[in-house]
Amino acid sequence: MRLESLTPELLRRAIAIYLREAWPDPAGPRPRTTEKDFESVVDLGAMLARFERPREKQRPALERYTLRLGNARYPFMKLVVQEYLVDREYFLSVDTHDDLEVGPDSPDWNAWQEIKDHNLALKRRIEAAWAKEGLPTHSDLRRLALDIAGAEREASKKARLLVVDDESEVCEGVGALLRSKGYEVECYFDGQTVWDRLQQEPLPDLLLLDYAMPRLGGDEVLRRVRADARLSHLPVLLATASSIDLERVPRASGLLRKPYPREVLFALLGQMLERRARPAGT
Repeated sequence: MRLESLTPELLRRAIAIYLREAWPDPAGPRPRTTEKDFESVVDLGAMLARFERPREKQRPALERYTLRLGNARYPFMKLVVQEYLVDREYFLSVDTHDDLEVGPDSPDWNAWQEIKDHNLALKRRIEAAWAKEGLPTHSDLRRLALDIAGAEREASKKARLLVVDDESEVCEGVGALLRSKGYEVECYFDGQTVWDRLQQEPLPDLLLLDYAMPRLGGDEVLRRVRADARLSHLPVLLATASSIDLERVPRASGLLRKPYPREVLFALLGQMLERRARPAGT
């Protein structure tokens, strides 16, 4: 949705739908923030000023606004309003914000996985309800990306890319845009599936990897890639909306802040593939 079509009323509807799904029991615990907190706001800028933005040092190329609304079982889940891939095109999504580092050896592992599964199912229900009400979601992002891809065809680049993102519509949209640039592209929606794929030939020329994924996260996939002699030199571009830096994931070849414009993605991929193709010492 274009920025000029994004209104306070639309955001209030999005908040109301989110809360209906995330806090269904009127007799149970209630959220700290509701749509009523925004009733008197008539200006979009004033409404978005109540949302959080990434810190200046970690701010992505496109705008990202978050509002912590939580759910009845987990307080940190967020409503997200952000540009993605296309300048001034905004979409709604839910950030489960449950990427804490709880390892399999922790006594809380099983309970934590159950919470993450609950959050993921709830995220999907909220986003489906938004789409049913005609609000802009990643389904619209995917359709927009497919339309753009149809108009931006280029010759073959003779490079195979694996794109991994648990947001399937985002993954498919990015995949379509990259195919239009001449790349061979395979899309995967979870870490375990792409790890299984990496055990097979042909190996890719580059891996575009989401950092926060359920079960097998991008950081664990990256650790396995670097520990495998067949894959250790594979360029990995890590994409994340989380507050991390390359010092935390030194094995990554590059870091891409989400949300990003497609032009930045194309430029980074081109640079990384050029370095890979360049003979050592040149």
